[in-house]
Amino acid sequence: MIRQRVMISGALLIAAVIAIFGWELGIKPRLEKRRDQSSKVYTKIDPSQVKKIELTRGEKKDILSLRNATWVVETDQSYPADTEGVTNALNAAKKLSCDNEAASGEDQFSRFEVDKGKALEVKLWGEKSRVIADFYVGKRGPSYTSSYFRKADDKKICLADENLITVFDRTNDTWRDKSIMSFNATDCKSIQIEDGATTLWLDKNLAENKWEILEAQNRKPALSWAVDGICQTLAKLKTQGFPMIIPQEAGLQKPSRKITVTLADGKSYKLLVGIQPKGTENYYVKREDQPNIFVLTQWQLNSLFKNKDELLEKTPGAPPPENVPPPQVPGMNPP
Repeated sequence: MIRQRVMISGALLIAAVIAIFGWELGIKPRLEKRRDQSSKVYTKIDPSQVKKIELTRGEKKDILSLRNATWVVETDQSYPADTEGVTNALNAAKKLSCDNEAASGEDQFSRFEVDKGKALEVKLWGEKSRVIADFYVGKRGPSYTSSYFRKADDKKICLADENLITVFDRTNDTWRDKSIMSFNATDCKSIQIEDGATTLWLDKNLAENKWEILEAQNRKPALSWAVDGICQTLAKLKTQGFPMIIPQEAGLQKPSRKITVTLADGKSYKLLVGIQPKGTENYYVKREDQPNIFVLTQWQLNSLFKNKDELLEKTPGAPPPENVPPPQVPGMNPP
C-alpha cells in the first residue's frame, strides 16, 4: 500500500514537473509572443523599407532621406545624417506597443501633449510615397525612460517604456552627423602636433608596438598610453556644433595650431584650429580636406595638443638607439 502511494506521488511529481516545463518552455513564450504582437502599434514595419523620415514640431520640420544607401538631412543641404540616430529611430518605431493604455479621447490629448499643437509628429515613408507609420510623441512619462504617444488616426494614448523624446526630438539640435573624423584608433602610425613655433613628431614602432618621439636623428620612448589617448580622441572626434562662419572669420586660413594623424595604410587627416569666439570656451576647427567648419571645446583640444614633457616617457628603461635615422613617414619628416 505504501509502495503504491509512493509510486502515485512520484508519478504526480513527474507530471507536475513536465507541466511546468511545458508551460515555461512552450505555452508561456507563445502566449507572450502573441500578446506582444497584438499590442504592437505597427506590426509590419521593416526598417529596411523606410526611405524617408519626417519629423515636425510646430514650425520646425526635419526630413531625413535615404539616398544611394546613405541617410542625409534633406532639409539641411543634404548633409550626411547621424546614422546611429536614424537606426535608433527606426528601431524605436518598430517596437512601439500599446500594452499600457494611459487614456483615450481627444479631450485627453492636450493633457499628455499628444495634440498637434504640442506633440512631435513622426512619419515614416516607404516607396512611392507610401506612409508606413504616422504617430505623435507627447510628454515624458512617470519615469525618465518612458513617454506618451498615439497613432495619428487613433484616440488611444499609450505609455511607451522608452524615452521617445530623446530618440526622435532634435528641435534644439540637428540630425547632422557630428563626426569630424572616424577611423580605427589602432591604425594610428604617426602624429604631428604643430602648436605655434613648436612642432612635435610621434611615430609608432610597430615591431615593439610602442610610441616614440622623433628628434632629428634620435628616437625617444613616449608614454604610449598618452599617445594612444590622442589617437582615440581623434578617431571618434565629434563637433559641438555647426557655426555659420567663413574660414577667414574663424581664423582658419593660416592657423598656427594643427594636428596630423597618419594611419598604417598611409591615409592622413589634418585638423586645423582657428580662433576662440569671445565669451566661450570653444574653438573653430576644420579638416584641411573639407570645407565644413566645426566647434570643439577647450577640453577636447587640451586632450589633443600635448607638449613634449607630457608625452615623454620618464620611467627608466633601455636607452633608445642613438644616431639611427627614423623611418620616413609620408608628409611628416622631422628637421
